[in-house]
Amino acid sequence: MRTVRLVLLVCAALVLPSLALAQDSAQSKAPTGLKPFLLRASESAARDFPRTPSFSWSPVRGATRYEFELSKTAGFQEGTIFWSSSALKSPAVAVPLTLPWMTGAPFAAYARVRAWTRTGPTAWGSAYGFNLRWTDIPKPTVTAHTGLASWTPVDGATSYQVWFPDVGRVVETRVTSVDERELYAFHQTPAWTSAVHWRVRAVRRVAKLQGFITPVNYGPWSPTYTANNPPLDTGALRLVAAVTARATTVPGKPGAHEVTPAFVFTGTHGLDGNSYGLYRVYVFSDQECVNPIFRGAIVGSPAYAPRNKGTLVFPTDDTAVVAAASTLLPVGDEGTTWTADGAKVRATEAGTAAGPASGSAAGAPAAPSVAPAPGASTAPTSEGTSDPATNSDWARIELLDSGWPTGRFFWTVVPVKLVPKLDATGKVASWEYRDAEVAQDACAAGRVMAFGKASSPVVAAAGSPYASGLSPTGRLVAASGNQVHFYGNPLVAWQPAVGADTYQVEWSRTRYPWRTAARLPDVDGTATSLPLGGKPGVWWYRIRGIDSALPLGHQFMTWSAPLQLTVAKPKFRLIASSK
Repeated sequence: MRTVRLVLLVCAALVLPSLALAQDSAQSKAPTGLKPFLLRASESAARDFPRTPSFSWSPVRGATRYEFELSKTAGFQEGTIFWSSSALKSPAVAVPLTLPWMTGAPFAAYARVRAWTRTGPTAWGSAYGFNLRWTDIPKPTVTAHTGLASWTPVDGATSYQVWFPDVGRVVETRVTSVDERELYAFHQTPAWTSAVHWRVRAVRRVAKLQGFITPVNYGPWSPTYTANNPPLDTGALRLVAAVTARATTVPGKPGAHEVTPAFVFTGTHGLDGNSYGLYRVYVFSDQECVNPIFRGAIVGSPAYAPRNKGTLVFPTDDTAVVAAASTLLPVGDEGTTWTADGAKVRATEAGTAAGPASGSAAGAPAAPSVAPAPGASTAPTSEGTSDPATNSDWARIELLDSGWPTGRFFWTVVPVKLVPKLDATGKVASWEYRDAEVAQDACAAGRVMAFGKASSPVVAAAGSPYASGLSPTGRLVAASGNQVHFYGNPLVAWQPAVGADTYQVEWSRTRYPWRTAARLPDVDGTATSLPLGGKPGVWWYRIRGIDSALPLGHQFMTWSAPLQLTVAKPKFRLIASSK
């Protein structure tokens, strides 16, 4: 008589790290299929990435955990390994670092992985070499505004440096535009302003690793671009536009910006009918322009764009550049400046997290002379600057979200004049800046424009969440469609948000009302594993950026839409046998 026995086995084909059958380590092969990806594990293998990738590999039978390493060399010699993790429960890992741009011959960094079974480790899998590099150099935007240089963004950049070679100055900004104040201040003549030359490069600020990866690196300088500006409008001061990479708002048509915009205006004459050569932008929380929330730096250009790191000066023996630089606005602090009604003014961009910006307090030259038109210059080098490893020293130039569309901000521009300070003998000892008008009067006269600020939510899905991990049947899968089921701790990714330095990730059992079960407070990078502990059921997660240029205590950006994942129990398979 033949009997049939149903034997319940953990399927040998399943690769469930915490439920795998004991396997002899000699029978377990080294992991294969190692590859990096940015958003989903289903992406095609690549070698060059603009920002830190995550990694996935084929599951190994009998694995209870995985060990993963990153190294500067393919041999993984001691001292070259700069990041590792030895407790991975799934065949995917998010690297919690903002790695720098680096390239090698043929690769600058290498990854490898091995599995651990109940009897020990497998051999290391083959090393996977990769580079991190900029995708492109910044290019000028088609739409140009007088006195403002703008360019296309570079994926992976945390800021940009703009070099004005004719006057030997470099400035840094987080956004993709910069005003041309260096060329316009004290010499608003065509020889200086009709053809402004500039170059731009992307900057990537990262954490220092193991002492051999620099905390800041750069993309290449762009070619020299030329801003061809028309002659200066000498009419009455009036507002033109507020500009960001994704939006332009004009008088009568307010809109929202994801970051603090650049402000464009025209004209030189104030309410008193006099002509001026210096200007300051103010932003207010009220339409009457009584309560200022942002104070721009003094500029001579018909545009103002906030800067994060003031001005860097590179030494040069070029006499034309030295002569040109001698007639520029002071580097760094503006010195003692005043509103028209006698209150002290400090530009928002002059303050940093570490304290007030240092700089000359002497103000402008006593009699600003016009140097010869700008000439050639000496190229700056990255060794000529001192750069911190983080963005914590940046000025708090970001405005809080306004509550758009009902909540709005209001901006205006006022002319600024030089006021002499006399010594005991009656001679001019120094100069100070003073607003020629009260901003409230400028707004009452109609020189005011509304705009909104609404930070962009993190994009963490396209059709389905950017999520990858182990399926309940033991396969490495990427989310596809609305039903997303994982076993263990899934890896989630997102696209970088404009203005974000780090991110917060939190999850809840319910979408509404949201009840935070746990939170990852400061994620460095654009991917992380959700430590759900394999708890079955439906989970919701969301992500938001943290912007260090926002005021302290208010640096949180907009949450992404809640995204759903389902954690399921591992599945078993019935295997029939007979005698």
